[in-house]
Amino acid sequence: MLSVEKSVPDELIRNLEGGGYSLHIKGLAGTGKTTLALEIIRSMSQVGTAIYFSTRVSPSRLLVQFPWIKECLSEQNILDAKRTYIAPDVPKSVLFEYTDQPEFLRSINAKIHSAEKRPVTVIIDSLDALKSNLNIPGENSTLESILIELGEKTGSNMLFISETQEDSKLDYLTDGVIRLKKEIVEGRLVRKMYLEKIRGQPIDQPFYLFTLKESRFKYFRPRLFPKITISVQKKGTLKGKDIIPTGIEALDDVLKGGLRKGTFNLIEATKNIGAEYIYLIATIVENFVQNSLPAFIIPTHIASPRLTENYASSLITPQNTDRDISNSRKKIHYFQFGELSKNPRWSEIVVDAEDIKKFHETFRETITRTVDRLGAETFFWFLGVDTMERVYGPENFEKIIGRMVSEATNINGIGIALAKQGIRSTETLINIASTHFKMDNMGTPIIYGVFPQTKIYALVTEPNRTDTLSLVSIE
Repeated sequence: MLSVEKSVPDELIRNLEGGGYSLHIKGLAGTGKTTLALEIIRSMSQVGTAIYFSTRVSPSRLLVQFPWIKECLSEQNILDAKRTYIAPDVPKSVLFEYTDQPEFLRSINAKIHSAEKRPVTVIIDSLDALKSNLNIPGENSTLESILIELGEKTGSNMLFISETQEDSKLDYLTDGVIRLKKEIVEGRLVRKMYLEKIRGQPIDQPFYLFTLKESRFKYFRPRLFPKITISVQKKGTLKGKDIIPTGIEALDDVLKGGLRKGTFNLIEATKNIGAEYIYLIATIVENFVQNSLPAFIIPTHIASPRLTENYASSLITPQNTDRDISNSRKKIHYFQFGELSKNPRWSEIVVDAEDIKKFHETFRETITRTVDRLGAETFFWFLGVDTMERVYGPENFEKIIGRMVSEATNINGIGIALAKQGIRSTETLINIASTHFKMDNMGTPIIYGVFPQTKIYALVTEPNRTDTLSLVSIE
């Protein structure tokens, strides 16, 4: 599973396009309520008219903060609903004068009826400030009830933004309720959108991760088993380089160009992570082998050679010819704890499942022989730590892993170990790792660096002609 970026939940847009829908967007300051409301305006701009009442920032400041909204929200429909001093040079078209509730309702009714394109979507940002300006007690919900009724009669959508996370009477009055929340997890920002109520639509997932990167609201919707295209460095471009790109742009940025020769890197995965790591590892492996650099795989305990082959093939759309792929497979060496597969598609090496010293000898000799034969400057090796602990026991594995890492790094090898939650040797691996990343599932697969310390990134596919794997930061 990966995710795909979306701006507004499809189930919301379907309801809003019909008109007469009411929605409550709530959350504390800085959670992204205004950004979501503006994304709704953008999504609705092709089918209707938006009227935005701002009680917090001036229209000019709103356009500076969200310049992309100019294309879908006319400046005359951004109405300043603050009770502040108005400079003489502010155009009258952006002023919205009111003194009490009846006058406000008459003015908003006139705005709705003068709109040429329908349905009209009215956004009140925020309801708390508006009621304060109108001297309406917070617990009095008369204004909200009248506006919802007006929306139903005119076929207009009413979107209320409020500065609260608590349940309120408005939640029961509106057709939909969305709560936005920001959390700090291990010192990193996490943003979640909770779909608490969407009348007329089932809620398949209670919350989604989202980002406000570049002042846009993007949430991450799970996408099961998408095919991805691996972007491989051109052949020959890696020769003589100390850093090998992973093929994943955001990850290369974090690593200052990619994986450094002679390093051992750790990915620690929670129990919520399944086979998502294959997307990352397959991209790196393909980048190596397409540049005539070998890769050596010690699988996770559930991944037999054929299972891995079938799974990876089902997820990855090759850019290369069958001949190129066949040649690449010859550079992939898979350590098998048991008998050889029938008609193996890559090089399989059977290792002793009883004696870890014999395994180590086979592992070392295979790498040395292959690197010498190819004249390779570096190589990639992947270690499924759960396999090693299950086959040989944690104590035996901890005794040998230091030597494996030392020998591989001495001949410029680049290793990545995957340690699932509950692995006893994790602390040992952390102590010898050059980098340490964690993978988890927060409604969508995520990854972040412990060292180097990074933001949280969602693992995302970018739908185009051929989907690609990317990491999108939570901001």
